[in-house]
Amino acid sequence: MDSLPDEPGRLANQILSPGEQAQWLSVRAVEKRRHEWLLGRCAAKEAVRLLLERRMGLHLSAAEIEIVPDPFGCPRAEGAWSKPELQPALSIAHSQGTAVALAAIGPGMSVGIDLESRSHRREHYESIAFRPDERGLLAGLPGDLREEWALRMWCAKEAAGKALGRGLSAGLGALHITRIDAGAGRIELELRDGALEQFPRLRDQVLTIYTAGESKFVFSAIIYQQGAVRMKPGRQEILDYLLQKLGELTADWDYPDPVRPESLLFTELGFESLDAVVLCTAIQEHYHTPMPFAELLAEIGQQQRDLSINELAGFVVAHLGGPPGAENVSRRVQ
Repeated sequence: MDSLPDEPGRLANQILSPGEQAQWLSVRAVEKRRHEWLLGRCAAKEAVRLLLERRMGLHLSAAEIEIVPDPFGCPRAEGAWSKPELQPALSIAHSQGTAVALAAIGPGMSVGIDLESRSHRREHYESIAFRPDERGLLAGLPGDLREEWALRMWCAKEAAGKALGRGLSAGLGALHITRIDAGAGRIELELRDGALEQFPRLRDQVLTIYTAGESKFVFSAIIYQQGAVRMKPGRQEILDYLLQKLGELTADWDYPDPVRPESLLFTELGFESLDAVVLCTAIQEHYHTPMPFAELLAEIGQQQRDLSINELAGFVVAHLGGPPGAENVSRRVQ
């Protein structure tokens, strides 16, 4: 805000609709918060303006885009141009004098964005913000990454709450982080407890949040479209995939019996160690998830035992986080 050419009051007169100006004047907060509110509106209006220009060919001024709260207090873009089929999803965040906004448009679309300053340190918040297994994910990172990824995880929860439209109202543990991929900058999250009561249709689904660092900030963002969220594969789906893949890998092998879930890889199917490595690599690529197959194969070798396709399916289920007894749930949400 300090670098803007106009003082806040003049800027407000230029970009805010009459209704927004009334809201701006009614904000009772320290000047920093009032300025960040205005800066957030600047970012939001620009995000919506560019989106509508690129996607719909509309050319609007900032004042023609009105940002109003929905019944849960989430921002919504309206104006004379808006209609049911032209309703952008919108999210705003601000921190330490900087604001960002994210807008998208499409059926059932919602978005969430959050950012936090690296320099504004907060001590010992992890014990309240994260459950023990979430803190375990942090503990598994190299020491120089943990502080930043704790901020990214917090931003991820905030962004997911905004995309769902209820924030963190269901509790900090209700938006539960199950996996972080530091290399790709991705965080996976599922709903629990009160959040599942609010959104029962999202049971056993995975929300993917993208996160990054830029300048002195970290941020996380999610674009969520109802009907396009990846669901956890059930055991039967995984087993079907393994049987299909084994059929492809061994198409020219001569077996007296058909390959079954109970078939043993090494003694019955004649696998050698390199064949097992090829199969494990294919599984990881199919599910886009690294799994500790090296440890599994080492354990089998040490114990001098075999591995059934059923057991392999259970291993994959466990490391994808899917429910062991779940039926096939890889379907689109209606």
